[in-house]
Amino acid sequence: MSKIISFSTCLFLMMGCSSQHLLVKKADMEAADQCLLAQQSRQTQADEQQQQLAETLELLRQTLELQREGDAALREFMRTATADLDRESSDQACHPGQGAMPLTSASLDKTVVGATENVMLTDLGITLESRVDTGANTSSLDARNIEIFERNGEDWVRFEIHDPDLDQLVELERPRSRKVLISQSNSEEPERRPVVEMRITMGSMTQVAEFTLTNRSHLDQPLLIGRNVLRDLMLVDVAQDNVTEPRPPESSNNGREEDE
Repeated sequence: MSKIISFSTCLFLMMGCSSQHLLVKKADMEAADQCLLAQQSRQTQADEQQQQLAETLELLRQTLELQREGDAALREFMRTATADLDRESSDQACHPGQGAMPLTSASLDKTVVGATENVMLTDLGITLESRVDTGANTSSLDARNIEIFERNGEDWVRFEIHDPDLDQLVELERPRSRKVLISQSNSEEPERRPVVEMRITMGSMTQVAEFTLTNRSHLDQPLLIGRNVLRDLMLVDVAQDNVTEPRPPESSNNGREEDE
């Protein structure tokens, strides 16, 4: 009887040990599965990182290739441009007249004047220093004591100009051609000026031109020569002064005019 109990006890103990042994293996398997899953996840991340790195390297390679192509194109462009400039310089050296504005016969016929010139009031024999201004449409003459009056039903102007040789004022009377409004930068109200015709000589050219009359005593030059005198006759070289000297025609009266 005691042997039967001992065998039963041993069998129970053996079954208990076997059951515990099976439970340990199952836990190990679960841990191994989790480790395998973690390893697979890390492998997937590594593969993705490697793929991204490969794509980055490929993009860098393409960028470097484009840069090399761009550098080559730039060098070719610079080489071509330099060759063109050298060829153009060589052509200009062989043909110095090319590339410049051609001088026409009309240009050659014009008188060159400077930024300031001595101009003669031909009928009076009075020479005045003038400023040549291509921005002014109408020429202007320094005049004092300007007075409008009527003669034979027409408007006339009586005024005085300063004779620098005699250092005195000379009275003149001229028909009024018209009147103009001149805007001044130092005044909001435009200035109304009478316009008269005067015969002047610049260099060897003598012509009758319109002049507005105004007090220019505060300016350096009593006479301003505008486009109405210069047009079609003269070229202005602003880098020079007093290029010409007035040479009136021999038939003109170079003495003092006797005004009425």
